[in-house]
Formats: sequence, structure tokens, C-alpha cells
Amino acid sequence: MLVYICTMTPHEQQLINTICPAIQSKQLIRFWYLNMTNGIRDWRTVEPYIIGSIPRKYIQLSAWFIPTAEQAMVGQKENWRTYVLKNISDLQVLDKNFALIRQDFDPLGYGMKEIFCSVNKESQPVMKINR
Repeated sequence: MLVYICTMTPHEQQLINTICPAIQSKQLIRFWYLNMTNGIRDWRTVEPYIIGSIPRKYIQLSAWFIPTAEQAMVGQKENWRTYVLKNISDLQVLDKNFALIRQDFDPLGYGMKEIFCSVNKESQPVMKINR
């Protein structure tokens, strides 16, 4: 049986070293992101929840996206999003926290093979999402 391991780059390791403490202290982060699907680059402000690897593919961040007013005006909505770490740059940890854990957060990582860090769902209040 073949085992496929996702190789971590120094850039990804640096991002993990910065984002994991933000996840554990529930701090918002902001970063420049290149969406490979549509080629659009823009700022993302998110509640970071979990970083892990997808088998045979990449390391990703699963986070709750918070659009700016301009992003909302063009139809972008708050929602769960995943971000490939290699496409993240100019990361900033913000001085703003999120207190409640979103109810539909999956601590198992949405199919992630290896989890590097995650919000501790058991010890935190949960935020209910009305859809």
C-alpha cells in the first residue's frame, strides 16, 4: 500500500506557526489570498478554526469568512471557506477575537488526514447559525 504524505514548505510552516496561536486564542486573521479557481486576489478576514492536510493534495485552513462591506456589495457572504496555505500571503493576526464557536464547525477537519491545530470545541460556548 502506498502512503501519500503532503510535503510542507517553509512558507506553509511559517503560516502554521503564526495561525495556530491565533486559532487557540480565537483571534481573527487577515491575509491576501489568490483563489486558483477564478484567479481573483483579494483580502480575506476570517475566524480561523482548523489547519490540516488533505490526502495527496495540500495543507489548508478552514475558516469562517467575514466579508468587507465592498465584498458584501458584490455578493460575497459570510460562510465556511477553505484556504490553501500556499496561496496565502501578507498574513496579519488582528486584535479582535471571536468568542463563540460556530455550531456547524467540524472538529474532525472536513476530510483532513492530519490536523495541525484546531479550536477546542468541547470547552467553548457554541454559536448557533440561523439560515
